[in-house]
Amino acid sequence: MSKRWLWLTIVAVAVAFAAGWGVAQEARVFPYLPAEYSEEYTPTLAEWREVEFNAFWNCEGPLTDHLRMISCRLLAMPGGLWVYVDTKTRPEWDMYEGDGDFSCPDEEVRATYAEAAEGLARSVRIDFEEIADEDVGIRFSIHGHNVGVWQDGEMTLEAEE
Repeated sequence: MSKRWLWLTIVAVAVAFAAGWGVAQEARVFPYLPAEYSEEYTPTLAEWREVEFNAFWNCEGPLTDHLRMISCRLLAMPGGLWVYVDTKTRPEWDMYEGDGDFSCPDEEVRATYAEAAEGLARSVRIDFEEIADEDVGIRFSIHGHNVGVWQDGEMTLEAEE
C-alpha cells in the first residue's frame, strides 16, 4: 500500500470517529417514557463493574461439582456488594428434595454452598480488586427457595438464621 492510501485511510478513520463522537454526544430522547429517562447520566465505576459482572455471570452454568448456577446478579449497595445466586443440583449430587430441603446432613449442604461462595467471591474480586472480604455477601437459593447466606467467610443456612 502506498503512503498516500495509508494517509487517506487514517484521515477517513479520523473523520468517521469525529462524526461518531458528535452523534454519541447528543442526548437520546425516548418520547414514550417520562422526560427523566432522557436525562444524561454518567455511571460510577462501581455501577459499570456491577453491569459488567451481571452481564457475564447471570446465566446458567457450572458452579461446583455439586451445583449449577441458574442465575446470578450482583448489587453494589452502600453496605457492600451482595450477590444473589439461584442454583440447582447436578445429577452427581441429587440431594435436593424440593421446597428448600436436602436429603443430606446440613453440614454437607453448608460445605457445598461454602465452596460455591468462595469461588464466586474470587470472581467478584476480578471486577472489584480492592474490596475487603467482609464487604462481600452472597445469598443462595435453590429453585427460588432460600438456602442461606455466605458472609465474612462463613456459610449460614436459612434454618440457622
